Amino acid sequence: MFSAQQNPSQAQLAYQIRYQAYLDRASITANSTQTFTDDYDDTPNCLTHVEFIEGAPAGSIRACIYDPLRPDLTVPAQELCPLEVENALDQKSKFVESNKFVVHPSYQHKAMALKFSLFRYVFDIAIEIGADYILTSPRATQTDFYERMLFKPISGVKRSLALDFDVVLMACDLRIAREKVRTDRRFAMLKRFGLC
Repeated sequence: MFSAQQNPSQAQLAYQIRYQAYLDRASITANSTQTFTDDYDDTPNCLTHVEFIEGAPAGSIRACIYDPLRPDLTVPAQELCPLEVENALDQKSKFVESNKFVVHPSYQHKAMALKFSLFRYVFDIAIEIGADYILTSPRATQTDFYERMLFKPISGVKRSLALDFDVVLMACDLRIAREKVRTDRRFAMLKRFGLC
């Protein structure tokens, strides 16, 4: 079920974009490799994607898949908020966690369109594998963006696992989201993520 990681050159681009984006926001300290990675980058259930603008790498996102048939392959949300994940989701649920969602500093002026394009990657994976939920841990100050996409907080404010800012774990129940897209015009924009 899980795919092999992308080619090394794309993964390396993602790690460089992350580094530049996080350093620009003072979320990490500088390092000699000028890349930012964690242990989940090497697991088969975590897939990293890069978006390009006119041939240049502009943003990156990672989708980490949790399948209850492979409980050994966990995702960062389970490390950050184990009780919250256990309490909020059905134990038989399959879900995708969106994380390492970054826009290169040079493309902040195109951030909204780029963010939608990057997030579509996570929704595509969730739909492809038949996930029940999508999870994400945005900065505590950026939850509004996700609430417009039917994400609900399932934790209080927590310190990020590896970054110098506070986050809130949020979940989107894809069954509810699909119903809202069909019945409520306010959520028609979610059709761009394939929810219809």
